[in-house]
Amino acid sequence: MFDDDTFVPSLPYLVQHFKKLYNPEDERMVAAMSDDIGQIHSFGFLPFGGGGIFVSVPLAKRLTEEKVWERCMASTKNQGDQIVNDCLNDFSTVRPTFDMELHQMDINGDPSGYFESGRRLLTIHHWKSWFSVNVPMVANVSKACGDECVLQRWQFDGDTVLSNGYSINEYPGGIERGGVELGKVEKTWDGDLWRYAHKIGPLRERVKEGVKRSLLLVEANVVKGVGVRQVYVERAKIVEGHSVGIDRVVELLWLF
Repeated sequence: MFDDDTFVPSLPYLVQHFKKLYNPEDERMVAAMSDDIGQIHSFGFLPFGGGGIFVSVPLAKRLTEEKVWERCMASTKNQGDQIVNDCLNDFSTVRPTFDMELHQMDINGDPSGYFESGRRLLTIHHWKSWFSVNVPMVANVSKACGDECVLQRWQFDGDTVLSNGYSINEYPGGIERGGVELGKVEKTWDGDLWRYAHKIGPLRERVKEGVKRSLLLVEANVVKGVGVRQVYVERAKIVEGHSVGIDRVVELLWLF
């Protein structure tokens, strides 16, 4: 079960992940946990539908028994994941298994740190509601280098990091010399850091201005018979209504 603003970067990898970790013969519900402790405080440890709720066949059979199903559907709740949670709590001893690679992404503001984290994102939520990222365009590169390379991080000489399909970041003062801990997720979005550490931590604060220069993906398309062409751009700064400097453009071509 997903929301209408949920994206699955790789269905084969999602299936492989579930086959490796979970026994389909068990009564089990696997789900995403909210990234925001405030959401958990408000709604509890329910399975958050945006990151995905997966119900095994044995558990589904139990919950769809006629008497159980009718009572579950009589719920006064108006959110699907809340109805699922109440149904589970009322008619089963099973409780959700929270998979940390399913991502509810209850974040507002700049999501860059999340997409540049190098973490495996089995699901991506809120990409066209709470924030705006063209995730299908991000995933276009998979047509040349496979699902594994989507949002994969590549560090090049000169302290440059590619988050494939999202951005190219340059660190003029150096990554190590500048004390940039790439093993921690940069919290670029709104809210206090501690609210998100339970899910996507370890976290670090946003780097200061000048520490990082970012070029963001603006175009990704298939060049027939050749590969996937990506265009990353850093826009010139606007100061008092006037452009300062010029746009910088990097073009990458992933060959078939």
